[in-house]
Amino acid sequence: MQAVIFIYLFIFGAFIGSFLNLISDRLPEGREIIFGRSACDFCKKTLKVKNLIPIFSYVFQKGRCSFCNKKLSFYYPLSEFLTGAAFVLAGHLSGFFYEINANTAFLLFYYIVVLSFFIVMVLTDMKFCLILDSVIVPSIIFVFISSVLFRFLDLSEIHNNLKNDDFGVYLLQTDFFTNRVILSLKDFGYVIGGAVLIALFFRFLIYITKGRGMGDADVKLGFLIGLVNGFPMAFLAVFMGYILGAFYSVLLMLLRKKTLKDAIPFGPFLILGSVIVLLFGNQIWQWYSGLGGIF
Repeated sequence: MQAVIFIYLFIFGAFIGSFLNLISDRLPEGREIIFGRSACDFCKKTLKVKNLIPIFSYVFQKGRCSFCNKKLSFYYPLSEFLTGAAFVLAGHLSGFFYEINANTAFLLFYYIVVLSFFIVMVLTDMKFCLILDSVIVPSIIFVFISSVLFRFLDLSEIHNNLKNDDFGVYLLQTDFFTNRVILSLKDFGYVIGGAVLIALFFRFLIYITKGRGMGDADVKLGFLIGLVNGFPMAFLAVFMGYILGAFYSVLLMLLRKKTLKDAIPFGPFLILGSVIVLLFGNQIWQWYSGLGGIF
């Protein structure tokens, strides 16, 4: 069953990835997204169904347009594969692979939307060196509302379980449930506080560097990562993003592809750091804490 869900999620994600790539191309240029037909970037011929099969069309056409034979951008198969992989990741993070119920389905939808937003940001930053407010602001609103809703549903479930249990009825007459509400509010406060601190840190970096290497979009992205990864994992996500970005920059300089004066898109590394921490945050934190014991 897990293998079937895995395959379906990947195929569905690959088709969505084609659309996300289209968004990343058209949105910065203010072009029509929903109603505009897909066409070759060079000859402008409208693409047929056989040209729109994710990944396979690119492979079968040998990376070239079947009409004008111009070389197609590698972003087409890349976006399709990444989104397929992201949807599979959403299945893992949500627990949908292991138990199918309303909660895991809701979480699956949440992670699919969040990772789709991330992919559009990565693509636009890689192509145009920008992250659009029209993408990042809705993503912040979605994650914020979802976070509130998750906590509300969790508290509602706890209250209903207590109400329907003989011993739970007595607990409701004490401060037990009230303390759970307070604990949830404190946790959410830490999440918001962490997100604000990351955004302020990025704003401070922009101030001291006079805007070189970072922009306002990175401030909003830092806030978003704070919401997505929570406290304190968001700080680890940002740290991972800096490490990955620094490693990539040094590698490009060693290969003489870039110099110290050249800028690289920073958003994709922050997003990659966020995803890595979503997957392995606890293990990384435990490993890092273990290093403290060694030294």
